[in-house]
Amino acid sequence: MSIPFTRPLYLLDHSAMSRYRTDTTVALEIDRLAVAGILCASMVTMDEARFSARNARDLTAVTGFYRSVLNWLPTDDAVEAEVERIRSALWKIGAGRGAQTTDIQIAATALRHNAIVVHNDTDFITIARAVPELAQVRIQPESG
Repeated sequence: MSIPFTRPLYLLDHSAMSRYRTDTTVALEIDRLAVAGILCASMVTMDEARFSARNARDLTAVTGFYRSVLNWLPTDDAVEAEVERIRSALWKIGAGRGAQTTDIQIAATALRHNAIVVHNDTDFITIARAVPELAQVRIQPESG
């Protein structure tokens, strides 16, 4: 069962977080969301960040940040049920392969915990077309 929060939960996809330190627009918007709600991570978003590490030191820093700063949204059998539902819904709109596996897992985690996905990835827009109750916010960097 999800933990009840009174402020919105924002599940940060790596497509947005990867630009936090290098793009003012992205940083300001994520900072604004941090004030308005609770910034969150999941097993999948953390591993996306780990995959982007350039070396062991970077890996340690990324892992430490995700563990110490972001609220954790766990996965469970209910998330798997959401994954199945999302993929089926994508096929129904003719976009069965319109979203990457990791993005579907992130969307499923967000749905399970009533969180809003924060991203810069058109896969989440495609998923939201198939599953309209997926709340998502796209943050585009200044460079587009």
